[in-house]
Amino acid sequence: MDKEALAAWRARSDAERAEPLAVVRVGGPDEEILRRPARPVRHVNRSVRTLIERMRATMYHENGVGLAAPQVGVDQRVLVADAGDHHCVLVNPEVVLATGTQTEPLEGCLSIPDLLGEVERSETIRVRGLDANGREVWVDASGYFARVLQHEVDHLDGILFTDRASRIVPVRPETKLDVVFMGTADFGARVLRQLVAADVIPVLVVTQPDRPAGRGLHLQSTPVRVAADEAGLEVVTPPGPRDADLWQRLRDLEPDVVVSAAYGGILPGRVLDLPRLGAVNVHPSLLPRYRGPDPVRRALWNGDAETGVTIQRMARQVDAGDILRQEVVPVDPDDNAGALTERLAEIGGRLLLRALRDLATERAAPQSQDAASATQAPKIRPEEEVSDFEPPAAVLAARARALAPRPSLRTPGGLKLLEVRALAESSSEAPGTVVGLRKDQGLAVATGQGVLLLRRVQAPGGRPLDALEWARGRRLTVGQRLE
Repeated sequence: MDKEALAAWRARSDAERAEPLAVVRVGGPDEEILRRPARPVRHVNRSVRTLIERMRATMYHENGVGLAAPQVGVDQRVLVADAGDHHCVLVNPEVVLATGTQTEPLEGCLSIPDLLGEVERSETIRVRGLDANGREVWVDASGYFARVLQHEVDHLDGILFTDRASRIVPVRPETKLDVVFMGTADFGARVLRQLVAADVIPVLVVTQPDRPAGRGLHLQSTPVRVAADEAGLEVVTPPGPRDADLWQRLRDLEPDVVVSAAYGGILPGRVLDLPRLGAVNVHPSLLPRYRGPDPVRRALWNGDAETGVTIQRMARQVDAGDILRQEVVPVDPDDNAGALTERLAEIGGRLLLRALRDLATERAAPQSQDAASATQAPKIRPEEEVSDFEPPAAVLAARARALAPRPSLRTPGGLKLLEVRALAESSSEAPGTVVGLRKDQGLAVATGQGVLLLRRVQAPGGRPLDALEWARGRRLTVGQRLE
């Protein structure tokens, strides 16, 4: 089923407003029903269809991906499942074909909410059963969807996942949180993927709307939208964080925590105040240093030897909230903005998981920021992207790294300096003068202080080239000026 059809199916379920049922828990008074095979359904009538709708309502209410009738105290062979891109309702299901094996991910269960288990399942299955209208259906499933269906069929046979598990571990407390994730850029997408991989599944993802991009100006989804779709998460794209429909959706969800990572908008106070455990932000700097929208590039621009990631509780003043977790990250000499952002996102996702566990277990120890030490990280302006060779080589190298891989530092003539390095040598030549054509290294150019080695460049309208290849094409020699 495609995304639109799946969304419509879920919307119909919500519109029916079926009343959720109580889930039977292991160790509870009704546990016995989980331990005996369920009875086949003789006729798919109105009462069975009502049961199906209430089971679906229960599954969504409990943030589950599957549910069998015995789990709500009903002795009938009925299951519902929704594993993101795949969903089904099956009455009297029977697995008629199973091939391959899989052992990941760990399985959980609404009836055993505090445990996870490593269970070997078939990789691909075919299931025969009846749909909600009593018609025979065949469902082919693989991967995670196959795991979900096998888990629920086991329930109908009185088998729990703990009976099959080779290893059982306690559920991590952060996985029980109802998280709303807000992000847009690639940094946020990387953080989101880490949450999903750690089984912290957001109940809603908020990102900016699709926008025209490229030469054809085709609508392009944000990196966070792409990551959310890959994981089968519900996504909304409001025009802004103050959107009335978004506010109503958040109120309906009553999240435990709102997480922001490179969202690109300032959240209003009512959104910050809504979550039970507050709103937190993943910020790629060592706050209070580099508050603002461009901390990674500003750290490189200024030639910092280290930066970091801060998980902060969001406040009315941008990036001024209490610090929940923080980690120092060294800046490698060859780091550019793209590589450093990727590394900070990976560290940020890991740090966020620790902060969420702190919040879930009431062990968070917020530390206030020293406002007197705060510095700002405004966006790099277009005019800052252009420079001649008058500044020192170290400054030019830092700026080029801050602007790579795009939009790139460029000369007034439009030459993009894609990859450069400041050399530990001096030159008495005028800035912009070629002082060396160095085999297997690059093009050495004099600057206002020191020598800059150009490794890769791109001329206006051209393609990226090794600097020596470009120089040969221009027939440059030592002593010539680039501009």
